[in-house]
Amino acid sequence: MNSILICPTCAAKLHFHESSKGYYCDNKHHFDKNVQGYWSFVTSPKFKGSSESREQLRSKRFLMASGIFAPLIQQLSAVFNKAVKGKKDVNHLNYHCADGFYLRSIAQSSDNDEITHWGVSEANNALFAASKDNTPANLLLSPFKKLPFADQSLDVVTLFDAQLKGKECLRILKEEGVLLMLVPAPRHLWQLKQKIYDNLSEKPQQLNLPKDIELIESTSIKFTADITGEQAMTLLDMNSLGWRINDELKHDIKQKPVTGLEFDYLLLTAKVK
Repeated sequence: MNSILICPTCAAKLHFHESSKGYYCDNKHHFDKNVQGYWSFVTSPKFKGSSESREQLRSKRFLMASGIFAPLIQQLSAVFNKAVKGKKDVNHLNYHCADGFYLRSIAQSSDNDEITHWGVSEANNALFAASKDNTPANLLLSPFKKLPFADQSLDVVTLFDAQLKGKECLRILKEEGVLLMLVPAPRHLWQLKQKIYDNLSEKPQQLNLPKDIELIESTSIKFTADITGEQAMTLLDMNSLGWRINDELKHDIKQKPVTGLEFDYLLLTAKVK
């Protein structure tokens, strides 16, 4: 197996050991798959990573698996399949893969059987959940600031619930590779935002893309769904809006279902300049 990974200790190329399912470099640094089902490429004792409470992680998993996001998954899969159509030996990285929901969805809908999927996260419990759900990908615990991939080794990098920060995702992307980024559009969760902000008004989309990337295509994804109050709070937490809500409003939101909640996204296809 030809590895695209590099050693996080010395940056030498890593080799895959078939029998042990571990990685090693010529400088004798070893990285074995742990009993939780993923590889740890963390080398610093100061690395704290990130984790959510069991309740938060469970709420998100139930929400994502509820079927609400079916229209989103359909569009994501279509754009992803377009990006890899006709290509061989494709390596795809889902940056900030969380519990692997997007990885599983894309892998199940893919019509290209020559794709190796990778998922990277800084959260141990999220990767454990992804492994328990049989996510068809190589799952890696790694600092986002120093990904264990060789330069220009990935064909597709996806960011679905994460922002593009730093240049690591660009460093590892092949010259002809594509970056797929899902970003919220102006009307996203509009009815919930109305409960939080006074005099809410719709503003033009601001992409603020790094100067290092070139936008190839933009796909608008819009749909509505009826959700419970508990699901509404989970959505607000997922979109970094929960901290803006006091206990009284939080209680009010939990008690009332929301009919016709707007979901509004842009799926950006980009490449490195």
